[in-house]
Amino acid sequence: MSAPGEAKAPGNGAVTRGRRRRFELRRDGLRAALVLGVLLAVNLVFWFVLVRPRQAEIALLRETKRTADVTEARARRQLEELRRVYRHAKAVQEGIRVFFEEMLSTREQRLVPFQRALTSVGEEFGVEPRQVGVSLETLAQEGIEVMTISFPIQGGYENLRRLLARLEALDQFLIVREVSLRGSDRGGRELQLNVAVETYFNAPWAREEEARIRAWKKKARKRGGRSRRRR
Repeated sequence: MSAPGEAKAPGNGAVTRGRRRRFELRRDGLRAALVLGVLLAVNLVFWFVLVRPRQAEIALLRETKRTADVTEARARRQLEELRRVYRHAKAVQEGIRVFFEEMLSTREQRLVPFQRALTSVGEEFGVEPRQVGVSLETLAQEGIEVMTISFPIQGGYENLRRLLARLEALDQFLIVREVSLRGSDRGGRELQLNVAVETYFNAPWAREEEARIRAWKKKARKRGGRSRRRR
């Protein structure tokens, strides 16, 4: 028994409880491996269940976006091409309208101005009205009328060149269809030429009449076919 006031020395049990137990591989390695294995398994499950589907979804979305970008670029090119074709078609349509309605016009609208312009040229080159030949032909499918005017002129090459230049200077739509040699006078120094000039008139009535005739023939063929089947 110790005397009062004397410090008591700690026993072996107290020393053991006060110290931390150090990690020993042989003793604690299996437990640590199990803990790490559990953590790894949890991480793998987490990756397979949550991360991997998200990554696949993101990859799919990126691929879909790339495909959509390519499709959009192709669609934009096609749209621009369609717009270009549309503008070209509209320009062609407008050109056809101007050609038929303004340049050609109908015979009632343009015949008198055309005859006056051609008569002035004929008077300049000494063409007599009784020598002028006129013919008119209707092209029903095209919806136009063709007027051909032929007249003779006399002179050399310079006279013919002046005539063609005057015809080209007219504000009328015409085509010099033919220039033929009729003979020569004065030892071949002056030529006898016959000039044929064509012009065209818009004739929508002819196209409409042709369409009505075709429709009537088609109906007649159908009626004839039904009659033969009934027999």
